[in-house]
Amino acid sequence: MTVLSQVTVLRRLLAQRSAALALAVVAGLVLVAVAAPLITWIAGSSPTAFHGDAVDPALGGLPRGAAGGISTRHWLGVEPVNGRDVLARVVYGAQVSLLIAVLATALSVVLGTALGLVAGFFGGWVDTAIGRTMDLLLSFPSLIFMIALISAAPGVDRRLLLVVVLGFFGWPYVGRIVRGQAMVLARGEFVAAARVLGASRRALLLREVLPNLTGPVLVVATMSIPGYIATEAGLSFLGVGVQAPTPSWGQMIATAVPWYAADPAYFLIPGAFLFVTVLAFNVLGDAVRDALDPRSKRR
Repeated sequence: MTVLSQVTVLRRLLAQRSAALALAVVAGLVLVAVAAPLITWIAGSSPTAFHGDAVDPALGGLPRGAAGGISTRHWLGVEPVNGRDVLARVVYGAQVSLLIAVLATALSVVLGTALGLVAGFFGGWVDTAIGRTMDLLLSFPSLIFMIALISAAPGVDRRLLLVVVLGFFGWPYVGRIVRGQAMVLARGEFVAAARVLGASRRALLLREVLPNLTGPVLVVATMSIPGYIATEAGLSFLGVGVQAPTPSWGQMIATAVPWYAADPAYFLIPGAFLFVTVLAFNVLGDAVRDALDPRSKRR
């Protein structure tokens, strides 16, 4: 996209109130994730430190005080039994979730764009081979395979493994969209004109077709991030994702389930962060699509 078109898209995006609010929420979450060490330093807390004095052994380990132990020392309360600070674990959980989702999205977009572009542009046996590979991966029950693959590698860093597994199973979705767009663009008049002028295949791919795929790829990337955040949380909830003591929203929700009746704050706080994050990214993804293609609003 040219600078002018980028400015136009940004204006359309900010003209939508829901998009502007979602963008503000996403920016705030990214800021919280980046500034997690600073936030916990200011709050005087740590995601792994136990605070035995903040829980009451006589009540089975429930936090002392109201609303899950919220106080000037623990701004969002503490976990039952061990007394770990909820604020510290939530902000570091945001860092973990966003990092995994963004890296997995980057991996799936790079693979999907490269293979989809090649398949759509060249066609023939290249398209057949890549297309059948996409169909094969899309036919797998990906969640079951994710659980199996992650469980089969206990000694590997779970965060890195999640990025690789999520990106690997996600690229066919990107590849299909890019392939379809590339097939249309490869038969366009501007590509034919460039070919007549002597442009090489590499030049046609990188200078003519690829720049025109920026919009669809951007939309797919924006809408993939919330899916990866939710998947990471789901895998961590099931116990095959991020492992303790590394914080994760899904892991926090899983440990909060037995306490939701006695300490609802511990269940609601990470759940609210997860819900707001996924919702904001979904709204932003829809808004980016509408900004790039205003006709989509009328469909």
